[in-house]
Amino acid sequence: EVGTVSLLGLTLSNANEKIQEIISQTFIGTKTSLSVSKPSARKISIIGAVNKPGSYLMNPYVTVSESIKYANGLTEKSSLREIKVISSDGKETVLDFYDFLIFGDRTVDLNLRNGDTVIINSTDKHIDIEGAIGRPMKYEYLSSDTFEDLITFSQDFTRFANTESLFVNSF
Repeated sequence: EVGTVSLLGLTLSNANEKIQEIISQTFIGTKTSLSVSKPSARKISIIGAVNKPGSYLMNPYVTVSESIKYANGLTEKSSLREIKVISSDGKETVLDFYDFLIFGDRTVDLNLRNGDTVIINSTDKHIDIEGAIGRPMKYEYLSSDTFEDLITFSQDFTRFANTESLFVNSF
């Protein structure tokens, strides 16, 4: 009596709301419950500065960070500061993955949709941060980053740091 209902592109929650609205118009006092019993794989392309670029069938709940694993990880020159996600309709989203990796903002780790392309650009803008800081390692920087940003990335100074005498070695 209700007919076909298109749920294409809706989240599970939005699809449930749509079905509830349609059913309640036909069957008064009826409640609906929607669940997914067999989600389908998604075809995602991951290209650029990854070890094994290509198109992969991925689980239906894959995120940008998880998609990198399918391509056997990043190369030494991979950029995490400007990752592009291009949807099948051509919409382009640029992500600074440091928001996720350093600051824990999970909204940056987008859920990918069927047909999306993830582009990992390459960069040579890396800096080694060493000394009395929380997490000494190599970091990528953007032209807009300040010295304070770089120290924040490295989890700030330890109690042993002499902040009156900092040394920067530029090549």
